[in-house]
Amino acid sequence: MKGSVVAIGTFDGVHIGHQRILKDAISFSKRKKLKSYAITFDPHPQQFIVPERGLKLLTTLKERKELLLGMGIDKVKVIKFNQALQKLSYERFVEKYLIRGLKAEVVFAGFDFAFGRGRSGKISDLRRLGSALGFKVKMVRPVKFNNHIIKSSLIRELAAHGNFNKAVKLLGHPYIISGRVRHGVGRGKSIGIPTANLEVDRHKLIPQQGVYFGVVGKKKCVVNIGSRPTFGASATEIEVHLLRRAGNLYGRPLKVGLIKKIRDEIQFSDVRKLKERILKDIAIARRAVV
Repeated sequence: MKGSVVAIGTFDGVHIGHQRILKDAISFSKRKKLKSYAITFDPHPQQFIVPERGLKLLTTLKERKELLLGMGIDKVKVIKFNQALQKLSYERFVEKYLIRGLKAEVVFAGFDFAFGRGRSGKISDLRRLGSALGFKVKMVRPVKFNNHIIKSSLIRELAAHGNFNKAVKLLGHPYIISGRVRHGVGRGKSIGIPTANLEVDRHKLIPQQGVYFGVVGKKKCVVNIGSRPTFGASATEIEVHLLRRAGNLYGRPLKVGLIKKIRDEIQFSDVRKLKERILKDIAIARRAVV
């Protein structure tokens, strides 16, 4: 096997900070005519180490792999995070995964990358091992926005509780929600605005409740995330209304890219006012530029 260029990190969200690491690795690999790899971990290390925190992810593993490959990475290497990996020293990690596994010639990592048992391995340790074992290490400096380092944790907070539209800017791509369409109670259809109810991975971070503009492929859509208070419901649902017909979606996988939050969820006094507001939301979506 010829040597490779490796970008390493958890890469949850594949945000613009991650993208700098990946672009640098891809560019280098093309110049040197080497295969590029992105290493990611599943489950997310925090989910395994501190499950009581209930970490929600910006990307499921499938979504993350699609984004990584979409960047131009040749192959994604998923390392299972389990007890054995948690106990593995950083020296053994390098030997097993970077040297024997991928024959790394160059490794790209973020400034704060830590690995091995107890996160004891730092960039300086990676460089030291690289000098001894024959690979180079390229540390990628942080990307900042308004003097804040862009991190997945910041984007999670913005998407779930803060400013969703800012979260999308920091991601550098629409916020992906994918899942399978299941049968709802048919309230959208009953008012002439049919929706597809999306069932998503339980670990997926669902943005704050409200109405969003998005796309399914090239088709525009309006997405309601909420408990439908006008109908007296309480459970949070993800309802997707496609502006162009798409046939029967029940039981099929659906990937939605949320681009912008239109408004917060509102409890209306009656269904007529709700429908009037939804039609305004749809009009906003029709005028929106993708």
